[in-house]
Amino acid sequence: MSEKKLVKIMFCVPNEGHTLPEAYDNRLVFASHIGILQMASKLGIKEIDGQKLSYPDDVEFQFSWGTVGRVLTPLARERLTEWAIQGGMDYVCMIDDDMIIPVDMFERLYRHGVDIVAALAFSRNPPHFPVIYRVDEGYDPLKAQEYYITRRVENYPKNILLECDAVGFGAVLINMNVVRRMAKPWFMSTTESGEDIWFCKKAREVGARVFMDTALKLGHLGYPPIITEEDFERTNDNAKFRETFGEWQKTPVGAK
Repeated sequence: MSEKKLVKIMFCVPNEGHTLPEAYDNRLVFASHIGILQMASKLGIKEIDGQKLSYPDDVEFQFSWGTVGRVLTPLARERLTEWAIQGGMDYVCMIDDDMIIPVDMFERLYRHGVDIVAALAFSRNPPHFPVIYRVDEGYDPLKAQEYYITRRVENYPKNILLECDAVGFGAVLINMNVVRRMAKPWFMSTTESGEDIWFCKKAREVGARVFMDTALKLGHLGYPPIITEEDFERTNDNAKFRETFGEWQKTPVGAK
């Protein structure tokens, strides 16, 4: 049997402090699952008590957790990423504390084998837009500076791996090789963009590609409902929008 490759992943909760019971319970179930996954990947076990596990045969996972408590979210992400570098992590997986995640979320994100990939979430407040973005960049001759404008992608293709300009970081898996190519700060900025959009922009500048798995859907704890794709469809005339504009893709189907 060939020697397994050790892959170190740090799960991070960057804005812990007001975790509701639903998210707390969800995180306990998830933590139990990845504990089983770590043991199984070490021993080469693919099924436990009828639960099938999906991971590459040549990989052994090593998981750890990190949190910095209730501080400014961009600063929390910055510190957690620093710790991931110090710990020699291969990946960092950030999960906001108001997200309800599928128990197999990590495996599904990892299998894509891309630089940055997020699970699909929706904004807490109506009309519950998806956190998928395109970024229009240009140059302002009057200000003599570059600019970029972030636009939501409402007509996203469903249930595929979609390349994007930027994604929301409700739950995201980041290859640390990307971070090591980037200059600090990674998340802190003086722009009006969210720290997740800013990170994606900087990552793309060093050659990284950003994706959203629109088949991997999260619940967003609201006041009090959990916002899902169905809420987005219900509160928007999305069918007409798709009929008019089609499904958006950064790279046309069939393009190399």
